[in-house]
Amino acid sequence: MSGQLRSQAGFTLVELLIAMTLMLIILIATLTTLDGFSERQRLEVSRTDAQDGLRRGMDRLERQLRNLATPAVGAKSISRALGTDVVFQTTDPQKRWARYCIDAADPLVASGRASLWYQVSSAASDTPPAATNCPQTSGWSSTESVGEAVVNTRNGLVRPVFTYNWPQNGAGADITTDTSAITRIRTELWVDRNPGAKPNEQRLTSGVFLRNQNQAPVPAFTWSPNSTGVILNASGTDDYEGRRMDYHWYFGTGVAVPSNCKPSEPAPSSYLGSGIVLAATFPALTSLPQSVTLCVVDPGDLTATLSKPVG
Repeated sequence: MSGQLRSQAGFTLVELLIAMTLMLIILIATLTTLDGFSERQRLEVSRTDAQDGLRRGMDRLERQLRNLATPAVGAKSISRALGTDVVFQTTDPQKRWARYCIDAADPLVASGRASLWYQVSSAASDTPPAATNCPQTSGWSSTESVGEAVVNTRNGLVRPVFTYNWPQNGAGADITTDTSAITRIRTELWVDRNPGAKPNEQRLTSGVFLRNQNQAPVPAFTWSPNSTGVILNASGTDDYEGRRMDYHWYFGTGVAVPSNCKPSEPAPSSYLGSGIVLAATFPALTSLPQSVTLCVVDPGDLTATLSKPVG
């Protein structure tokens, strides 16, 4: 026993090499795991930053849309309403135009990522600056990148960023000719910092009701006979914004009512007069009942008509 305790023998070279190899394998595995964790953390931070930037941009867009500027006569608060491009007038003292759009990322490239841009016009105007590109360099005083990594158009997909509650015709197709009919806008952004790899793309959605959007009035009127003709009363007409409107009255089947309700000078024989309440007299020898048409126009130059038999 005492001889074994005094022995100078240790690990052999083979044993030492095996131990070193095992330690090296363990070290490599540990560093690889740590490197993978760091890379995933970096991607997660980058993805979170991209989403946060886009969320802030969407929040600003919603605040602006909730407070659209009341349009001037003949103008509309929303000038452009496309799937990847929206232009509207803000409520700042200068009533400048704001624009949100995504640039034309090639959907066939490996990344296919686009950026969301925010632009503001340099001055107030009834019409916004021209905008054929995103972003447009001329006519806009400031241009700001809201966020990147937008993949709505990646791999040939056509996923709109903005969707609108357009009115529909009898066949169920959207009627996109009048932006003043829009009262709700929904935003949907697909975000992916590293397309084609984990983690998968993320979807950011939101929506806003346009509480200040100018909408066309809803005409209504009643009539009652008097000694010389009829009394026409349009007090039942409704305007969503509660503003003062102009009322114009015409008679005759298939009468041509001007697009702005107001008659030309001199007024045609089919024109009865104007006013919310009108004591109307038909020309002599006019057979009754007659079709009477009420045309209402609001301060935003939006019109609506209603016809019914009278007499």
